[in-house]
Amino acid sequence: MDSIVLNRQSRGRSQDKQQLKQVEWSRSSLQPADQRGFTLIEFVLAITLIGIVGGMGSMFFSRGLNAFTAQGARADISNQGRLAVERMVREIRMARSRTVTDLPGCCSAATLSFVDVTGTTVTFAKSGNTITRNGTILAAGDAIALSFSYYQTDGVTAATTAAAVWSMGISLTVTKQGESQLYQVRVHPRNFV
Repeated sequence: MDSIVLNRQSRGRSQDKQQLKQVEWSRSSLQPADQRGFTLIEFVLAITLIGIVGGMGSMFFSRGLNAFTAQGARADISNQGRLAVERMVREIRMARSRTVTDLPGCCSAATLSFVDVTGTTVTFAKSGNTITRNGTILAAGDAIALSFSYYQTDGVTAATTAAAVWSMGISLTVTKQGESQLYQVRVHPRNFV
């Protein structure tokens, strides 16, 4: 008798399982019972959060990129300005004498022209946004300011004639990509006695 009851119970269970499967199958045609996807609202929220985090990350990235490009511009103007000033100083030291012949057009703030010890005439000038030596570009930038000053032996009084010149001052400002660098130096030519 116990076995009859058990058979009936097991048959009942299997019929219950079949009925349950039929109900799940009929529901699955409309909507699967074990749906594991995202709802539209969850998807929109995820996209929004990713956009906010991405926007914050791009701000940090752009700051780093701007710092990198600014550093490159600073290095470029530093190199160009320093090399131009060093070349001018080296060549001005080799000026032949303080005569009108060797310092033609003396005491001009815009250009410097002199004859060196080898007899070569050297002219430094600003041409547009470049500094040139006898027409060859020494430095270039978005904006350049170049001026020369001439001093007597006391180092303070401005010289107005070639014979009165004892030292010369160079003032150079190079600007590139918003970065600016100023160079100022005073030179005493070796042969000015």
